[in-house]
Amino acid sequence: MQDALDPQRWDAVAVPLPGSPGGASGPATIGHAVRTVVEVLEGLPCPAVLVGHSMGAQVTLLAHGLMPDLVQSEVVIDAAYAGDPASRSQMARWAAAIERDGLPRVSKFFALATRGMPPDAARRVLADVNETTPAVIASYLRSEYVDPDAIGLSPATQGAARSRRKPVLSLHSTHDSMRREASLVTPPGSASNLWDGHGHYLHLEDPTRFARVLLDWRRMHGGTPRGDIGHRVAPLGRAQSPAPR
Repeated sequence: MQDALDPQRWDAVAVPLPGSPGGASGPATIGHAVRTVVEVLEGLPCPAVLVGHSMGAQVTLLAHGLMPDLVQSEVVIDAAYAGDPASRSQMARWAAAIERDGLPRVSKFFALATRGMPPDAARRVLADVNETTPAVIASYLRSEYVDPDAIGLSPATQGAARSRRKPVLSLHSTHDSMRREASLVTPPGSASNLWDGHGHYLHLEDPTRFARVLLDWRRMHGGTPRGDIGHRVAPLGRAQSPAPR
């Protein structure tokens, strides 16, 4: 995505999450990832356009709610939240299986999720998965859906979302993802769009389209056509764990 963003319009900051390849040290939990992102936001010269994909959308939701003055707006892509509360036990069993059996327990999910992507982009995603230890993936999965402070399932997502104050653009590859987003309270000016025919990594399937949508969104919420280098985008989502189905 950084290659697709015009450097004359964006100063892009990618934030590898704790436990991911090149990521910060510390526990592989949503809470620690949120603290990592907030530290980045606090070091920026002005509010950011905060972007999160899949699990990263849980991180951006919480960072946004915690520090709304540091956020110009938020963009979430196939967010892994507002899931069925009945899936909690399934997620707990999956996390235990990942710890026991290793990456084969998630290989099918990521193979399916990367279908439709350009081959180089798909290989990069799968390489990141293969470089991430199974314990990290299992830890994030529990932190998303199983731990007492997890917000990935309803109604916990709805409660956390009430803290957001800036407009949220949500992009979806499925009607189910749009339905889950519609269950949340969103600030005025928020919007949802379906990218029909795309997969879970829709922004990487068509990075040029996503970059255009991102720029249009920023213009709607305080950005100017040029010279907007002060507005930053922080793409998140490496070391993602699967969304509940």
